[in-house]
Amino acid sequence: MTYLDTHPLRGAFVANRFIQLSDLIATQGGLMLRDAGLDVPSRAVSILLMIGERGEISAADIAGLLQQPHQLVTQRADLLVELGLIARRNDPGDGRRKILVLTDRGADQFNRLTVRLAQVVEVFAALFAEIDCDLAAMASRAVAALNRSPIPERINSLQPALTAKAAQTSEGS
Repeated sequence: MTYLDTHPLRGAFVANRFIQLSDLIATQGGLMLRDAGLDVPSRAVSILLMIGERGEISAADIAGLLQQPHQLVTQRADLLVELGLIARRNDPGDGRRKILVLTDRGADQFNRLTVRLAQVVEVFAALFAEIDCDLAAMASRAVAALNRSPIPERINSLQPALTAKAAQTSEGS
């Protein structure tokens, strides 16, 4: 148990727990990829997968589809370029825009990656059954709920109840 696990305000540290979970999955995923002979960094898997499935796509389009910052996608694409898995090509329709495509080596890695990811799906299905929670679905629902009603709005909606509770407490004194 950590400090945050036992702290009375531990519910306020949910983001910390999800970062820890994300980091753990990325680290173990990296080991799994390496064991499979894949050179794809675990945090760049979705980018390689998207390029492999689409044939060609821009970093901006990937960022939009993955709902990630363009700069982050560009950094990960740079790493895939350095590894020789993808290449940048000029977009024939827009000279300012670059298109990402798989190299021959990247195509081989993509094919082997899709086989490994099918196994990962089974592993996570078993994990979700073990913990009695589909984390992916739960995270999607949480994101949607917080987009509908952000944390500051939720705090503001508590104010009338907190004011009433404080008034009751002071009347009781």
